[in-house]
This record gives sequence, structure tokens and C-alpha cells, in this order.
Amino acid sequence: MTVGLAGISGTPAWNAGLGFVLNVAAAVALVWRHDKPWIVLAMSVAGPLFFATDATAALITLYAVGARAGGRRLVGAAAAVYLACAVSLTYDASRRRDFSVLTLGVKQIEGQPPPTWSLPWWLPMLVAAVLVAVVVGLSQLRRTRSDLDVAVRSRNEATAQSRRLHEDMLIQQERARIARDMHDTLAAGLSRISLLAGGLQVGSTDGPEKVSNTSALIRATAHDSLDELKRIIGVLRGSATGGADAGRRSLAGIGDLVDAARSAGCRVTLIQDIFPGTVGDLTSHTAYRIVQEALTNSQKHAPGSPLQITVSGADTDGISLVVRNPAASGSPGPGLRSGLVGLAEQAQTAGGWVRWDVHGGEFVLSAWLPWYS
Repeated sequence: MTVGLAGISGTPAWNAGLGFVLNVAAAVALVWRHDKPWIVLAMSVAGPLFFATDATAALITLYAVGARAGGRRLVGAAAAVYLACAVSLTYDASRRRDFSVLTLGVKQIEGQPPPTWSLPWWLPMLVAAVLVAVVVGLSQLRRTRSDLDVAVRSRNEATAQSRRLHEDMLIQQERARIARDMHDTLAAGLSRISLLAGGLQVGSTDGPEKVSNTSALIRATAHDSLDELKRIIGVLRGSATGGADAGRRSLAGIGDLVDAARSAGCRVTLIQDIFPGTVGDLTSHTAYRIVQEALTNSQKHAPGSPLQITVSGADTDGISLVVRNPAASGSPGPGLRSGLVGLAEQAQTAGGWVRWDVHGGEFVLSAWLPWYS
């Protein structure tokens, strides 16, 4: 259209022809405007700067440049395109009004002279400025939306990563809890079996009845430990919820735990003073584990020593546990420290605490747990 208007209005053929060739090259180069925007921009402004052709390709390229660049580079590109548009529209303003894009709606009336009135000199500059401003504005809007899309993607990726880290942390916490349960169960059962087997070996001449009773205790202890291990594995697989044996691993089961320790040869004194009422499941289970670990440590590190266990509490005060036994010679071994640290973590999960120390030749373990946890 531009070549046709230029030719009809008297523009030299060589001028319109060269402008046409340069603009066709720029139009083909628009395919690569996103990959090589600056080269395409240089090609698209060359035609309208020097020949009577339009700057449409330059405006399209400016949009691609503005969507990627900013600051001084965008200002420079906008200035070059503005100059190309201003020159192109100045050419257009010098034509007859019925052959000008700026006044394309004007037609020659039959029988009257062609419309040749002049346009203000500033009008091509103003139209060029409006065109460039619109293109730059749209490109910056697209760039802002692209930045927002990138920010949203980054936020979603960060959220997904945070969720994965949180899930990994929960898995690690669950593994630690299962490891503590397995440690408590196996350590208590194996220690009791070891003591009973040792007593059976030493007292093998005490008579068949005592040997039979001790063997029965070993078998019962192994059976209970195996059942507890199966329960833990069932929880790990998601196929168990506690079962009928859950009541034994609570405050109500502490008496049976002490009786089993006494059967294995431990000297245990149990003092219980619990206010009537329903204790929270987590508190009750944690109290059972504390007593179980205390009995296991006593059997392992101070065999034959008297052990005193005091369990007291009310709904207004919580549950208090105190375990005393003569301190073993030497420092506590790694296994003892690991078990006590596990108890402290369990108590902290329930909202309580566990502390231990040596006072006056006695190893004292004290704990407090909330009533309703």
C-alpha cells in the first residue's frame, strides 16, 4: 500500500522501489525478531529513514525489543524507531491528501481540484510519538506479565521444595519415633531374657521346677517382645492402630512391667499415687516407656541393685515420675545416653520433660508429663 500511494503521489520509482525491497527484507527478518532483535531492528529502521516507505516492521520489532530489554537500551531503540516513524510520516504528509495515510479518508470530489492542503509540521511528529508510546507501553505490559509469571513459577517451585522438605522432616521424625519404640521394646525384652538366661545358667542345679519356671519366663518375655515388634512394624506399614495390647503400654501396665522385672530377679519398689481420672493417651504411653527404660537401664548397668519407682499425679498437677537406684561405677555408656535422650524427646513431644543426674551416690531420673496430653 505504501509503494502504491508513493508511486501515485509522484515519488520517484527508484526511491519507492528501494524502500519496498528494504521493507520486504525487514518483514522476512521479523521471523527472528525474538532471537536477534537488535539486528532485525537495524534492518527495519533502514528503509523508512532514507526512503519513502512505512515503519510498520520497525514498530513490530520495537515491541519484541521492549518485551526483553529495558533502561537505556529500550530508550535508544524507541528513539531510533521514533525517528524512522517521523521521517516516514513526514514523507506521507507531503503527498496529496487523498494519497496520504494521515488523511486516508479524504477523497477527491469529481469536478474539483485535488486536495493539496498542507498539514501542520508537528502532526507527523505527534503521531509518531503516539505510535511509539503505545508500542513501548504494550511491550512493558507484556514484560511485566512475563516477570510475574516467572515470579509465580519461582514461588510455586519454592513452595513445592518447602513441602518436600517438610515431608522429609516428618518422615525423619517418624523414623526416629519408630527407632525409639524398637529400642525400648527390644532393649527391655532382650535385657530381661539375658538376665533370666544368666540366672538359669547359674542355677541350673536348683531343680527341674525352677528351671521350668525360668524357661517359661524367657519364652513369655520373648513372645511379648515379638508381639511388640510386630505392632511397631504394623504401624510402620499403616496396618495397625494399637490393638488390644495397647492398654498394657500405659500407666495401667506399669504394674505388670514391674512384676515381669521382679520375675527376672530385679529388686523393684513401686509407689503409685494417681488421682482417679482419665489420663491422656500420649502421657500414659510415655510414662510407661520411661518406667520401661528405667528398668532396662537398671538391669543393664546396675544389676542386683534396688530400684525405687514413684509415680504420682493428679489432673491439676500432671504426672510426676521419680526413679532412684545406686549409681553404677564409671560413666553411663553410649546405650544409656541414647535411651535417655530418646525419653527426653518423647516427653518433649507430649509437652513434658525428663532429667537425670547423680545425687549422693544415687542415679535419679525425674520426669513430668501433662495430664491430658
